[in-house]
Amino acid sequence: MLHRLFSALLFFTLVGMTGASAAPALWKVSDEDSSVWLFGSVHLLRADTDWRGPVLDKIVSKAERVYFETDISIEAQMAVMPLTFDLGFNRDGRLLSEIIGAELTSRLREAAAEYGIPMATLLTMKPWMAATTLSTGPLLESGYDTTLGVEAVLATEIPAERVGFLETPEQQLGFLASGNEAEQIAMLVATLDTLDIMETDIDQMVQAWADGQPEQLGAIFTAQMGGYDEGMVERLIDHRNADWVEQIDAMLARNEEALLVVGAAHLAGQNSVVLMLEDQGFDIRRLQ
Repeated sequence: MLHRLFSALLFFTLVGMTGASAAPALWKVSDEDSSVWLFGSVHLLRADTDWRGPVLDKIVSKAERVYFETDISIEAQMAVMPLTFDLGFNRDGRLLSEIIGAELTSRLREAAAEYGIPMATLLTMKPWMAATTLSTGPLLESGYDTTLGVEAVLATEIPAERVGFLETPEQQLGFLASGNEAEQIAMLVATLDTLDIMETDIDQMVQAWADGQPEQLGAIFTAQMGGYDEGMVERLIDHRNADWVEQIDAMLARNEEALLVVGAAHLAGQNSVVLMLEDQGFDIRRLQ
């Protein structure tokens, strides 16, 4: 549940279309004596999405360790469920309608009806949780599924002793839940503003992803995030990118041959992990 909610909010981190010769961007990052690889993922995909290729498969087989953003196993999600409810639902007796006002509540009610989401449940949520839940509507209606996402597929193929994580589920939940009320309301407004074009934007983003065009993906993503509060964007993208760069630096320092599979949006744009690594002087080579 947590991964689905987080992925849907960061849908930008993606979802997919098919490509006749899909080749999502893949980079090799090197220092003097070791390398790691970066592969931009999509967390939700349709059943007909073609994203595997021989280059990625070879790296998956040879990497000493494969790192995902977080543990998306059922066990991990169940363990964090109590915290999800604690951070995502109002505990002070207020309904969401009291927090966001009549006009925004009316818009929320219309969207909930359109996607079959119980309004009574939404009213018990904090704004960030309502926004995240609502954003799953167009995705699920369009046939996207977390069980078909890149991480979900690869995780079934890699032995547990070769798997690592860049963040805990609790950390990922905190990125969403730690925003103040104004930031959360801005997230909800931005979600409502883009629901009608979300499927089109997602399809375009994933087509760009499958075609190996991270710059185009980044441009669409940046436009979609335009309504989010700056503080929220920094927590969801910029701060996490910087933290991952530090972790990659440490992997290279200990000569660990690792593959990182992270949301494609983190590898595109002006504050991407790729550009941050280049700025630190690492050799970056695009493999596909």
